[in-house]
Parts: sequence; structure tokens; C-alpha cells
Amino acid sequence: MVRLEINTDGVPIVIQQDLPPAVYLDHWALRKFSQDPILAQRFVRALEKRGGTLALSWLNLAEFSKVTDHTQGQKAEEFYANNLPRVFFLDSDPFSVIRRENELLSGQARIPIAPHADAGLLSTFAHLKLYTPNAFKVRDLFRAVQGDQLQLLFNQLADTVAERIEVLRNEHDLKPEFRTAVARLPSGAVIQRGTRYILRELARTFLIDRGVKVSRNHAIDFMHAIVPLSYCEFVLLDKHWEAQVRLIRSRLSKTGLAVPIAQVYSEKAGGIERFSETSRKVRANE
Repeated sequence: MVRLEINTDGVPIVIQQDLPPAVYLDHWALRKFSQDPILAQRFVRALEKRGGTLALSWLNLAEFSKVTDHTQGQKAEEFYANNLPRVFFLDSDPFSVIRRENELLSGQARIPIAPHADAGLLSTFAHLKLYTPNAFKVRDLFRAVQGDQLQLLFNQLADTVAERIEVLRNEHDLKPEFRTAVARLPSGAVIQRGTRYILRELARTFLIDRGVKVSRNHAIDFMHAIVPLSYCEFVLLDKHWEAQVRLIRSRLSKTGLAVPIAQVYSEKAGGIERFSETSRKVRANE
């Protein structure tokens, strides 16, 4: 939830709060909801009724650097605009999030903000013109990223992640002690959010399954998944990740690490309908 407040110096500032249930949409899901007026309207009404939050990451924006049809960016903007102010800017970089989690746990955080909050993206949004005190205008948020330069950087990020996974795969093949560590159930301190455990376990799925050739799409989907799984209640991802999250949930259930993990849905087996039905049932029980 984003809102405008006045600080102690009398300066208007934009702040955000992640109100549950938080929902995160992967690229396919965002396009699905934003391009289907009926689905979009249903989503907006459900989120408003629940008082929840739609998470938005820089990866959501960067995905549109590959899209040549600029009307898709426009529709995505309209979809987020219709959900305002029930939007939260989420940092999809798990390493930055884990670093901030560590700072909070150790008491060294200089500013007590949510570890998964993307202050930079919020600042970019806050510099867009306000047209009423409590409502915001989303303009060119997605369309502005549709260009060759950002697409090049986006591809470089995907290649870097994929190459790093291949390095770990080689270590897994060559080093018995590393294979033993990978096979071991995760362990560590009982903490509020399990970003580090989800990161470890999702990476593990690549190491033990050599049948999966890590593509750019796999690498980006990997980055899409980690932080939203840790901090959101509902996440819509590709079908590959829906299966992997079931494995992760099973492994973590065998440990004392009772960390929250989002419910995951894909397009497979009517995932959109199952997601909507689950939301309706939860609302009925509140």
C-alpha cells in the first residue's frame, strides 16, 4: 500500500506498506491479467475487498524490455494503476534482501524498513506527478523500459545467473563434499522469513536435475521466485516452479524451519481458476 504523508519538516513523502495477502505475478501472469478485462476487474475487486497488496518488482518492469508491442506495456500500467494504492514495490534481488534481513537480526540496520522493500523503485514512482493527495498517476512506468539498451542489460543479467548455476553444477559433479552439503536438509536459526533457505533450496533443484538446461528464462524465473515466495501469500509462476516449490515445502517440513512460503499457482491445470477460487474461499472464512 502506497500513501502520501507529511514528515516532521512539512515535506510530503510517499511511504509503502506490505499488507496481506500480498500477490506477486510472474511475467506470463501479469500479461494474462492485464490483457483480459474480465480477469483484471475480478483481480482488482478481490484485492480491494481483501485489503491486500499487489507486489511489483524491477524484474516485472525489465521483462517488458523484451516486448516489441508497446500496447502490452500500456495495459500493464493500466492494471497497476487500477490497483493503486494497493501496490508494494518489492526488491527481487535475494542477496540484497538477505543482507538487510541480517542487519535487522543483528540490530545494525540504520533504517528499520522492510527487508524486501525496494526503496529505489519506490523513489522512482514517488517522483511521478501526484494528481490527488492519496492517489498516484502511473505513466510510462512499463513503456519507458521498452528499449534495446535495457534489453541488453537484462539479457546480461540472465546470462550471469545461468553461468553461475553451471559453475555450481560442475562443483556438484566434481566435489563429493559439496554433493553431501547439497543433499543435506537445510539448517540454521529459526527466523521470521526464510529467504536464505528458499534461495538455497531453489538453487539445489538445478544442481540435482541435470536434465534441465538452464536458459535465460529459467534464470530470470529463478530471480522472480525467491523473494516473493518468502514474503507474499500468493505467487503465480511458470509450471516448472510450481513443482519445485512443492519439493522445497516437503524438505523444509522435515526440519524445524517453519518459515512461510507462498501458495504457488501456474497456468497448468487451471491455475488461474484455482487461484481465484482459493481467494474466494479465504474471503468467505474471514
